[in-house]
Amino acid sequence: MKQGLTAKPYFPWIGGKERYIPIICPIFPSGMHRYGEHFGGSGSILLGQPRVRGRVEVYNDYDADLANLFLCVRDRLTALLRELRYLPLHSEAEFHALRWALSHEGPPDFTADEMAVARIMLTPEQSREAQTILAGRAKLWDVRRAAAYYTVCRRSFNGTRTSFAIRPTNLENFLGLMERASRRLQDVAVTNRDFEASIRTIDSPDTLHYCDPPYFRTEKMYAAAFSLEYHYRLHDVLRECKGPRVISYNDCDFTRELYDDFYIMRFERPNSMSQKKDAVFEELVITSYDPKPMLAQRTRQFNMFEQEGDCEKGELVLVHEPRRTIRVAMPEGK
Repeated sequence: MKQGLTAKPYFPWIGGKERYIPIICPIFPSGMHRYGEHFGGSGSILLGQPRVRGRVEVYNDYDADLANLFLCVRDRLTALLRELRYLPLHSEAEFHALRWALSHEGPPDFTADEMAVARIMLTPEQSREAQTILAGRAKLWDVRRAAAYYTVCRRSFNGTRTSFAIRPTNLENFLGLMERASRRLQDVAVTNRDFEASIRTIDSPDTLHYCDPPYFRTEKMYAAAFSLEYHYRLHDVLRECKGPRVISYNDCDFTRELYDDFYIMRFERPNSMSQKKDAVFEELVITSYDPKPMLAQRTRQFNMFEQEGDCEKGELVLVHEPRRTIRVAMPEGK
């Protein structure tokens, strides 16, 4: 694996954070030996970070089809690209036919959890042997399902997978994105778990947790159910973590009150879902640790993550500090 390699998302996703890597990543603490992205989505934050040799990385999403797609991009890219060539999509009827198939066929029986445990808990030699055995369980229909899922994402409006977007799709334009993402995902554990299980599995004082959950009152836009209870449960789980935590959320009274015991920063971004000109959307970036030292260094770090023509330079402003102490675990000297 080439150290320092980055990649971009290879399909559209509602709530994707690709443009906001220069805002979010510079406030991440350095020196973390583990990284978990527990609401993976398009994986934009993980893919956009330079690969660090020796760091354990986990991509997790509760959507089984999404996890399966990432597994296929990582391990079976050639088969996936071949399958995509047999899935042209020229009409809304074909789009809804694929959606119907995805909703009526059972989820793939992939072994992401075992693969993650093998990478984290076994010796390198044992892990390689286990990976070979586990990878052999993959079936061709996993690839076919991944191809159908990718096609629906690519041809839907803003990656919502619910409405057909009438725009031409040329697979050749995305070969480079998928190939680079495949290389970046090598050695990344891909899991399909509830967020609590994902967080607790890799939590340690030197684990950085990043969570980008469905935003409050936008939950219905996602395939996986996320009720009000889940927002509270996520907060409670993160409250007890040993490692530093970073959470993305929409700015509203509910979120600010729920995370009153964390540090809260705010920035504005263009609202691509609005039909109003120059409409903005207010975002929060929430941390378990004091971000002021990172904010002071942010200008110097900005260029490290900037991708030409891709970023929106939002101003990240600290708007709340907790009144009571949060359990904070940071590496010595950081």
